[in-house]
Amino acid sequence: MSDLKQQIFDKYPSWSAFLQDQSPEQLIVNYDFVNNFNDVYTTSDITLKFLTELYKLKKSYAGYEYLEKWLNFLNDFLNINKGLSAGVIKQLSYILYAKYSHFRLSDMKLLFNYILDSRYGTFYGSIDTQRIASSFYEYNLERKDAFLKIEAKIAEQEKKEERDRPVGLPDFSKYPNLARYFNKPNADLVDDLAKSKSV
Repeated sequence: MSDLKQQIFDKYPSWSAFLQDQSPEQLIVNYDFVNNFNDVYTTSDITLKFLTELYKLKKSYAGYEYLEKWLNFLNDFLNINKGLSAGVIKQLSYILYAKYSHFRLSDMKLLFNYILDSRYGTFYGSIDTQRIASSFYEYNLERKDAFLKIEAKIAEQEKKEERDRPVGLPDFSKYPNLARYFNKPNADLVDDLAKSKSV
């Protein structure tokens, strides 16, 4: 079990305990600092798939159940006369989980905000599955592009730091034979070098 999984499991030893504090309804509060893809990138890698791997349910997948609860919350929150039926939400959850189980909980919060802002289109009189599916699709494209740019920027920064780093002494733990040349007076150093050349 990874450190992150152990940390989450220690805090929430059961699926019900996790949902009590980290349910979709709590995302707005728990991830109130997440307002763009840069914010998502900095959050812990707690994905829908991560939840499935951590909490082994007998007849379901934790990540799928979380997504189903998220869709139910969205359905209620939009408060549109003609919402999605429970059966449609269940089927849509399976479809979306299969494609987007890599989404983090912070993604789910940001996507929720984007849907409320009509970033990917507006619901007119009813919530339609195609609009939700296309919202996930477009969000994922934006996410990929944003993450690639962030990672390229990080890589460039690391290269710059490497170039700017002053050259220091070698790592003597890797080169123990060199250490003696740096720990002796100059006269002894010359003698040692002369002996090594004469051998």
